[in-house]
Order: sequence, then C-alpha cells, then structure tokens
Amino acid sequence: MQIIVKKIWHRDAHRIGLFLKYDNATNSQLRKMGAVFSKSLRCWYLDYNVFNYKLISQTFENLLIENPKNKETQPLAGLTPSRDLPDIATSKFQLDSSQQKNNPEHITDIDSLKTKMRLELLPNLGKYWVFKMHYFQTISKQLLAVKGVYWNANYKVYMAMRNAKVQEQVENILNISPFFPANDYYKNESVFNGEEIILQPHPEDLKWMEVYLPPYLVLREKIKRFSMCRYSTVKNCYLLPAAPSVYEGLLLQFEPHNVLLSNQLPKGYLMKQNLPNRKQLDLSQTKSRIFNQVPDAAHDYISQMVDTILALNYSSSTLQTYTSSFLKFLKDNQYRDPKTITQAEMTKYLASIMERGLSATSGHSIVNALQFYYQQVLKLKNFELSLPRPKKEKKLPTVLTMEECLQIFRVVDNPKHKLLLLIGYGAGLRVSEIVTLQWQDILFTEHKIHIKNAKGKKDRIVMLPYSIVNTLEYYRKLYQPNHYVFEGQFAGEPYSTGSVQSVMREAIKKSGLSKKATVHTLRHSFATHLLEGGTDIRYIQKFLGHASIKTTTIYTHVTKMATDKVTSPLDSLVDENNKKRLID
Repeated sequence: MQIIVKKIWHRDAHRIGLFLKYDNATNSQLRKMGAVFSKSLRCWYLDYNVFNYKLISQTFENLLIENPKNKETQPLAGLTPSRDLPDIATSKFQLDSSQQKNNPEHITDIDSLKTKMRLELLPNLGKYWVFKMHYFQTISKQLLAVKGVYWNANYKVYMAMRNAKVQEQVENILNISPFFPANDYYKNESVFNGEEIILQPHPEDLKWMEVYLPPYLVLREKIKRFSMCRYSTVKNCYLLPAAPSVYEGLLLQFEPHNVLLSNQLPKGYLMKQNLPNRKQLDLSQTKSRIFNQVPDAAHDYISQMVDTILALNYSSSTLQTYTSSFLKFLKDNQYRDPKTITQAEMTKYLASIMERGLSATSGHSIVNALQFYYQQVLKLKNFELSLPRPKKEKKLPTVLTMEECLQIFRVVDNPKHKLLLLIGYGAGLRVSEIVTLQWQDILFTEHKIHIKNAKGKKDRIVMLPYSIVNTLEYYRKLYQPNHYVFEGQFAGEPYSTGSVQSVMREAIKKSGLSKKATVHTLRHSFATHLLEGGTDIRYIQKFLGHASIKTTTIYTHVTKMATDKVTSPLDSLVDENNKKRLID
C-alpha cells in the first residue's frame, strides 16, 4: 500500500496529510495512531510535529513525499529531507520548550513569516476592519491582547476597531506598514446615499425574485438574516420569495440606510401564495442539499426514492436520513443497479461497515433505507428483505436532579431564555416543540398545551405548569409576540433550535455543573422526576409522545427509587461484622 505524504493546511493549522487508496487494515492502523479522516480533503491527517512524522515513517514502509513545487513524489528513506516538510524531516529544528515559546511555527525569519501569514484585508464591516490570516499562536495572542481586536469564530476572521491607535498596534504586531487604508477611520457609515437595491424577476422560477445589492458587507449580512434567503452564484444575486410581506420586510430593514429600493418587478408579480410555509421550505432545502451531493450515476435511483418519500408525506429529517444512507450504500457498491445486488451482498456489506466501527444507529438507518427502497420504491412485494439488525448499545440518558434543574434556572437572567427552559422542563418538550409553540396552542383556562405535528406527525396534550402561567402572561405583555411564543430575530419567525441549545450551554456553564446536559436532558429529567413522584408510567408515555411503552421504561433504570432501596451486599457484610464486634 503506497501512501503519499503532504504538508497540508487544515482546520487553521498545518497538518501531515496522508493520501492513500481505501484499505481497511491501513485505516485501522491510522486510527490507532490518532489520525483523523478529512472528508473535504479526502485524506488522513495528524498534527504537524516531529513525533508524528517519525511515527509514520516507522509504521509504514512504502511512503512518498509530494513536492508541491514540481508536483513530483520521492520515496522516503528513514528521515530523508524534503522541501515539503523541511522543519520536520530535518534535524536542525529542535522542538524544545525554549524554541517553541519564541517560534512555535518553526519560522526563523521575518520574510518567511510574511509569506506564510497570507494576510488578506476584507471589506469593512461597520466600525471594524476585517482581515484574515493563517493561524500563528504567538501572533494571534498578541492581536487578541489589543483592545479593540476580536476574533469572529463564525467567519474565521479578525475584526479590528477602525481607529489610529488600534491601527498602529496591529501593524506593529504584523510588522507590515501600512496594512490598513490610510485615514480609513470609523465614522457613522450606516447611511448609503445614492446606492440602490434592485429587484428583478427570476425567470427560472417565478415564485422567487432576484435581489441585487451594492458591494457593502453590512447590507449583505443584513439580507442573509432573512430565513428564506438563498444565494445564486450563477447570477451573483440573492433570491427571496416573491411575496408582498417579503417586499415590505426589505423596505423596513433597509430604510434606515437610505438605500433606494428599485422595484423592477412586473405588476402582479408579488403574490401572497409565493411565500412558502415552513414545511415546504424545509423539504425544498433538504431536497436541494441531497441533490447537491448526488453524482450522475446515482441520480435516477435517488430521485425515485425522494419522490416516493415526498408522496408518502414523510418529514424532512426522514428524507435526509434515508437518502443519505442509501447514497452511501450505492457509493460503496460502485453505483450498481440496486436490482442486481443480492441479499448475501447486502449482509456482507452491513458486516463490513460494522467491522469498521460504524455505530448501531447508523447501521439501523442503512437497513431501514434498504427496506424502504426495495419494498416501497421498487414495489417488490414478494421480495422479503431479511437483513440482520445491528445490536444497539444500551445507554442510559443523562438526568439532572431537581436541585440541579433549579440551579440552572436561577443563573438565567433573560426572561425569554428562562421561560423557554422552564416550559421545556415543566412540560417535557423536545427542543423543536419549544421553538414551534404558538400562543393558540396554550390553553390557559384548561392549563394544558396542545403540541401539534410533533415527531411522527402526532399531536398530543401535555400539562401547562401552574407555576409559569403568570410568568407567561407577563412575558406576553413584555415582548408582545404575535404568532410564536418564542419569536426569532424577525417578527413572525420562530426562535432557532441552535439558539435554544446555546442558551442551555451558557446556563450549564454559569451554574458550574459538571454534567454534560442539553435541552433534551430537561425532557429526560421531567420524565424521571414524574416517575419518582409516583406517576403511572403510561401517563408519562402519553406526555412524552412515545409510540411504545418500551421507550419510556428506560427511565425506570435511572430513578432514585429503584436504586436507593437496594443495599449492596458489601454494606450488609460490613454492618454485620460491626455488630459482632460490638457484641464481642
């Protein structure tokens, strides 16, 4: 097995990249060494240091180093020097603590540093200069120590306040002057007089309109926040639903910037029915993501499967899970016609992926996808697909005590954030059910909540805790939401599940708890505390919306009632021995 070794830049650092054809035995060796597989680069990689380089050269024999300058490869002989890995393969660079402190990236001169930083100045964002560069530990620490310099993790860029003092400090650290434009200091630039946003029809799909923006990052970032916004790389414009409410939203959002909205749409082009509902939007986005990953060889098979799933009114998550699992199956079988693949080959394939360390849940997903394709898509009713089901690992859910739940709620100051956690715990809701909760679903007089179209497209009735009724009414007066109980950044849009999880993570951090808990942990805790309080498990099943009582019975294994009453035989032995000593 021949392995090509490259120096690569991946995840903000240099790595040792290992490129090779698929081989199960070699992959197992790489995993034991701590190597990680990169799906984007299609290679295995390790941290860029001497230890890993020596480990690779000692473990594998047939190694080649690719020379990036002339794209040739040369065999390794022990620790043969290479222009691709100079600081690892040669011995003149020692990784002692003193050299790491002064030069962690093993760069010995300033000219080399300038070349390797790959500095790039991006368009201004409000009162900040925006720039990016390759990661260097020492330089990054010095930059972030400057007051007014920040790291934006979402866009992976540095943001520096546009004033003279910050400019001087940053340019001194980078040892490049001038780097920022001269006298480009922050003034109130929220007004863009003379600029215009152009709206044009989208001939490919008349339900959408094309939005052309001036080249200002502030305006572009603002339009990205529209939940249904898409970007067309072909036309270099943004696409939004051609609906009157969206047009009104554009007017409201860009009015403070004094940007002219040039409406070049034909009369009657904007129609209310062009605004997709959430289900339609989720399905269309999921479908688009799927076909972006499907090669031509598998297009017909996946297209038939997608059409069948949509016709059966399955959810977008089922669509994503089934198609991705089936696509993996096709890929591993060289995109052969599924009709020609025998059950024996399917069983062998399933055994091979389990041997590779795939989780039981992923194995079940593949089995379900195959069952669906052969029975529902190909309509092979007489064809009995009997595949072995991978045994699932039996894991107990993480559960918080009542005291720990109270500790979490106490550290949350924002009323909206506190209420969504309280209602998630108090009613045992999933995070998706929290964000899609509407005011019309809360039955105040009956002290109940009507959960609609939940997992499995099922409705259910859950309790509305008496203790949060007054809080809910006060919250409604304070925030005045219209449709959803917890609205997102824009009116009429629900709060995102990611934001709810972020609220929970911050609350766990502030509370000082060592347990790894999510919003779903509150749901587990709700069920466990009800069971400990003596509630019949069948009622708990209805509150949680479980189709089978077997799913609910897992909470019987984590309740304190089941464990506190049982005494260890060791404790009994010690107690008996102590009694004998007292008697003697």
